[in-house]
Amino acid sequence: MQNNVWTSARENSAEKTVNCRKSARFVFLFVLTIAAVASLVTASYATGNVGKADLAGPWVVSLTGNTGCGLSAMQANFTLNNSGTGAATLTTHGQCGDSTVTGQTFTVLTISANGSGTANLTCGTGCGWNFNIQVSPDRSTFSLVDVSAANPSNYLSGMAVHQ
Repeated sequence: MQNNVWTSARENSAEKTVNCRKSARFVFLFVLTIAAVASLVTASYATGNVGKADLAGPWVVSLTGNTGCGLSAMQANFTLNNSGTGAATLTTHGQCGDSTVTGQTFTVLTISANGSGTANLTCGTGCGWNFNIQVSPDRSTFSLVDVSAANPSNYLSGMAVHQ
């Protein structure tokens, strides 16, 4: 009987050691995974004032909403220069049909130090939208919304991504 108790105690101790080692391995792998992921993440917050030159380079904008031509989904591709202007290609899918129009212009009209400002996108002869924009701190994206009284019946919003 004493032998059985001693054997049972040893088995319980061995089982606890195995479980403890499994738990330790899991914790080690979990911590190692978190450390690896953390090492891949870099802070993307830029400092300083936002200016037009910060937006130079290629962009793609997705827009959706109601235009003078009905409900539409659009994509504009353009490359801004240091002055905040660039030639745009506008691809539209909407109630008035599908089109791709080249030779349009995207212009950052104003930009404040905190990244808020205004911009304009032309869409053909006598056609254009005025947007309020907000540039992200890392200058990789900006939001657009047309709330201009100068654009009646136009309700567009979207997002721009620096490529």
